[in-house]
Amino acid sequence: MNKELARTVVRTSAQYLIHKKHFGPGAINADLEILIHHLESLLSEAYLGETLARFTEEPGDSVREETLRLQLLNFLRANPEAARVLAGALAKIRPRPWWDRQRGLLIGGTAVAVVAVIGLVVWLAAPGSTSTGPRAEPIPSSATATTTTTTTTTTTTSSVVPSSSAPPLTSIPVSGQPGDGGSVASGTKIFVDGLPRPQNTWIFRNGDHDVQLVQFNNSMWGSLNSCYTSERSVRQEFKLRNFKRLEVPAVDTDSTSDTSMSVKFQVFANAEQVTPLLEVVTGPGETKKIELDLPANVFSLTFQASLLTADVKNCVRGNAVWGSPHVVAGRS
Repeated sequence: MNKELARTVVRTSAQYLIHKKHFGPGAINADLEILIHHLESLLSEAYLGETLARFTEEPGDSVREETLRLQLLNFLRANPEAARVLAGALAKIRPRPWWDRQRGLLIGGTAVAVVAVIGLVVWLAAPGSTSTGPRAEPIPSSATATTTTTTTTTTTTSSVVPSSSAPPLTSIPVSGQPGDGGSVASGTKIFVDGLPRPQNTWIFRNGDHDVQLVQFNNSMWGSLNSCYTSERSVRQEFKLRNFKRLEVPAVDTDSTSDTSMSVKFQVFANAEQVTPLLEVVTGPGETKKIELDLPANVFSLTFQASLLTADVKNCVRGNAVWGSPHVVAGRS
């Protein structure tokens, strides 16, 4: 019940804020303003307040909407009285939604109720849009420390170190050969999401994304869900040659993920599917940075993220994110 309430409150608020921004003061609705006021009062704690502020700035951003939905859900689970307050405010809106009044629909009482319910379901079911196009932006710094790593060959060294600032990255120049580090100057950093993929297929999603609220450009992420065996692990392969190093400024879950998630991040080389070059485990809210020297003759890298939180009853879910992963050109 809390899941449906959180989803409906956030989606209804988003649609109203978008409508109000578009039409101005004439679109103000008292009942929906009360709903927004309740959200502001309930989510007044600094972290939750910041999430709500970002959402109200850009209510059409699906990532911000999903972040608020998940944080509101966790808040409602811990505060039953808050759930009753929001349910009561929402109940006052549903019999006669604001979009019916704005359009001036003159329909009988029974018809209004039917149209309102159908319109609300269709509207709330419509997915938001996300931008997946890469942009050349500086990689931000992240303030987390590092712990464990695994290395499996004598030609490979790897480390997980505290996050620090890094220079902006580039895409492969037009004159270069995609995936070939030998076609650019040694030391050039290339985003992994610009490397060739088998059958040119994406399994991960890619674009600008956050790792625990810190935004990283040219990121990759996969969705994980403890309730489905097929969604407890996700992997993506890339083709490359003449690269000597892999660097990932941050790996962890994003701000929309369940806060109890623990994830194992692995990198495999070539046809190897069992023993990774590197393995890093992040606990709930624990961000780590990856640096991995690649062995000679690497022709493909497979990035895999696996959910370690085995909660089938409550369906732990979220996104495992590789923040701005890139490879460094040069021979190993």
